[in-house]
Amino acid sequence: MKKLLWTICAPVLIIFLSACTLETPGSGPRPPRAVTLPVTGLAVSGPNGFCVDPGSIRDGQNGGFVLLGSCTGLSGGNNPSLKGKTAILTLSISGPLSPDESFDAPSVEAFFASEAGRQALSRSGASQTVTLIESDVQDGRLWLHARDSAPNMLAGQGDEYWRALFVLKGRLVTVTATPFDEAPMPAAGLRKLLDRFVSDLERRNRGQM
Repeated sequence: MKKLLWTICAPVLIIFLSACTLETPGSGPRPPRAVTLPVTGLAVSGPNGFCVDPGSIRDGQNGGFVLLGSCTGLSGGNNPSLKGKTAILTLSISGPLSPDESFDAPSVEAFFASEAGRQALSRSGASQTVTLIESDVQDGRLWLHARDSAPNMLAGQGDEYWRALFVLKGRLVTVTATPFDEAPMPAAGLRKLLDRFVSDLERRNRGQM
């Protein structure tokens, strides 16, 4: 169980380590709508209006990472009508799970409700910065709605987020929808956005799970 918990928590760290190396919006051609990671093997595409940030992509035997944002924003544009209606999506992929690393969503849900679990979710490693607002298990997926008051390494992101954890193609996948601090998308909208992202990931990778 301890090894699996590190597998679960490691992608969260990858998100913030990778955020330091993102390309500046508008510094290159229009970002792609979809990408297939050749090593981890996942086909990734965001909901309508979202594109992949090419500078965020990490892909290796030990896991991968992709960040998606508004196609307009990543292209360097500014559309006032999108305020409060968009967010940042991140996808983190673990290394291949071994036979003794089965993902038991209810057990992991109980872990994140504990002080040790909140510490693992905290960007600063301090349990007191994290409030677990709600959690849910559906069809083997764990859904977490949390708030983290620790400093955010990706400027402009809000403290509250929705996150889903599930297994895809023999790897643990962690997907997160985080609003912008200035004009945050409501929590219900974040959950719907994440639902669409998860559904698309599973559809694109169907038959390879």
